[in-house]
Amino acid sequence: MKIVIGTKIKEQRQQHEWSQQTVAERLHVSRQTISKWELGKSYPDLELLVALSKLFSVSTDELLGLSRRPVQRPWWQLLLRKRSRTDMTVKWYSGGQDRARVAVGIISDLVANLNTTNEQPLRQLLATYYQELLEQRTGSVLGVFDRMNLDISKCLRQQQIKLSPENEQLMQQLVGLNMIYYR
Repeated sequence: MKIVIGTKIKEQRQQHEWSQQTVAERLHVSRQTISKWELGKSYPDLELLVALSKLFSVSTDELLGLSRRPVQRPWWQLLLRKRSRTDMTVKWYSGGQDRARVAVGIISDLVANLNTTNEQPLRQLLATYYQELLEQRTGSVLGVFDRMNLDISKCLRQQQIKLSPENEQLMQQLVGLNMIYYR
């Protein structure tokens, strides 16, 4: 999966006219860590991704390169379009790497919304899959989704975690990425 987070961090840092040292101090990491992120040699973990999005006042989707610029279309095409947001996020025929990019964005949104006390086991579980999806270069992403869905279900059941309606919707989107629809 092509990760663009390093270039996005650099763009945001330069846009705010901050040095790597300034960003590092605000995130309580070293300047070298920021440099490695910007060069694509490593990636921020899930907690730091959320902190970066708050620091730069952008969404995690934007940092991950998931937000697309709207395409200018004739007004009549917009009237005929009846697709939901999830259809526009990932197409039914999308490959595993596209699905992984969307999953990373959904996971980061979920973790940002989860309670840090009673939902901590779920946060930790999602953080491990976030890292695995970021680092996966080859192989089946759908296999990772299978394991992730089972582990999430097990965690929710064992820890008796009740998700908010907003997080429940995000979780349904995350689980839905593993499904392939034939139309």
